Formats: sequence, C-alpha cells, structure tokens
Amino acid sequence: MNHATLPQSPESRANRSAFLKSMKLNLWLAVATGTYLVTLFAVRQHPEWSPGWKVVLTLSPVLPGLLYARAGLRMLREMDELQRRMQMEVWLFAALGTVFVHTVVNVLTAHGLGWEKYPDGLGMGGTYMSMFILWCVGTVIANCRYR
Repeated sequence: MNHATLPQSPESRANRSAFLKSMKLNLWLAVATGTYLVTLFAVRQHPEWSPGWKVVLTLSPVLPGLLYARAGLRMLREMDELQRRMQMEVWLFAALGTVFVHTVVNVLTAHGLGWEKYPDGLGMGGTYMSMFILWCVGTVIANCRYR
C-alpha cells in the first residue's frame, strides 16, 4: 500500500510543517557556524592579508546570523500564545546567561585567571555556542515547567 496516497490528519501536517520550519531555522544556524569556522581558518592561514579584508571576512558570519534571527522571529510570530511565551522566556534566559558567562570570562581574564587558549575571551564563536547551549538548557527547563 502506498503511504503517499493516505490522507494526512491536520495534526500530522502541523507537525511536519513545524519540523520543516525548525529545520530551516537550524540550517541558518549551521550556515553561520560553518561560515565562522571557514573564515577563522582562512584568516589564520593568511596573516599577510590586509586588515580591511580580514574584517570583511571575520564579519561575514553576521549575515547568516541575521537571517537566522529573521527566521526565528517569523517562526515566533506563527506560534500560539503558550509556545510564544515559552520561547521568549527561553531566549531571555539564553541571552542573559550568555551575558553572565562572558562577563565572568572577561573578569577572570582581566585578573590573569583566564584560559591561555582564550586570552581575549570567548570570541564570536564562543558567543554563538554559549547562546545555543543555554537555549537548549532553557528549552528543557521550560518544557518541564509547562507540562
């Protein structure tokens, strides 16, 4: 029997639509991360490049990052009230947590207690990664809280 011809319930269509939107959102995050890693490697491999060119390359992950934010806002607008409230709380948790993590790292570094591997703090990659990790933690907490 061909499963493609079976009628789909509204719930299964909604789940599929939510999955596709989530994948599109995560695709922009993957593109931003990949762009960051490629440009970081390129700038380190070519110290002779002009400072202007290095700045342009180093800032290039910002564009897919902005597209990620736009996709996130679009997805947020399409959610129901409870989902929207949960995501706003999770994003606030992740943003404030990222500020806290970076403040602690910068204070430790300023007093000579930082990591040798990160003499100037966590950088753009560390910011994205800490925000993503805290978003995941916040999502787990919110899902437990609203069950």
